[in-house]
Amino acid sequence: MSEEFFGNLSLISSFSVILPLLLAIWKYHRLNPIQKKLSYLLILFSITELIANILWYQKLNNLPVYHFYTIIEFLCIISIYKDALHKIYPTRLFIVLAVSFSLFCVVNMLFFQSLFMFNSNATTVLGILVISLSLSYFYALLKEVKYTLLERNPMFWLNAGFLIYFSSNLLLFFINNSMFTKADEVSYLVWGLHAIVNFILVIFFTIAIWITPNQQ
Repeated sequence: MSEEFFGNLSLISSFSVILPLLLAIWKYHRLNPIQKKLSYLLILFSITELIANILWYQKLNNLPVYHFYTIIEFLCIISIYKDALHKIYPTRLFIVLAVSFSLFCVVNMLFFQSLFMFNSNATTVLGILVISLSLSYFYALLKEVKYTLLERNPMFWLNAGFLIYFSSNLLLFFINNSMFTKADEVSYLVWGLHAIVNFILVIFFTIAIWITPNQQ
């Protein structure tokens, strides 16, 4: 995969989030609480990708952006799961996870992986935590006695998207700093696959915003 093709693919993947974001803005007053929190995550993602792509095209290191994005991203995700899993986990668990992960990220960037390195430690832990939360949500669905239409449940689509995305990229996040120390065809190929998975996640985001939630 050439650098030019990789750049175009990454650009398309990054800004595909505009579709669910515009949809969220259009439907905002009809969204349920989880859909509204997803819309905030979409805004965060859009701003981050805009800044990161501007820096990348100017041949500047854009990795500091992702250090801070990782923290805020997890806070948004944990807020969503706090609502979705409130019946099986106490609120204080999510507070502990949010504070602990944020502190871990700060320590990581200060002492282990600087702002100008890919924060593989933080993204790996993030992936493990979100996968655990995602599996917990599916377990909670299996335990429900009442019948619900999952295709009308925004959290089902959002959760499935998170599980696919973080499961697919967990190994990439972990090995990036040791395996891909320079930009070459292999690294472009692997991160190109990441861009494709990211696009799939955006499709799930779009479905989660588009559907009308079940009436509880």
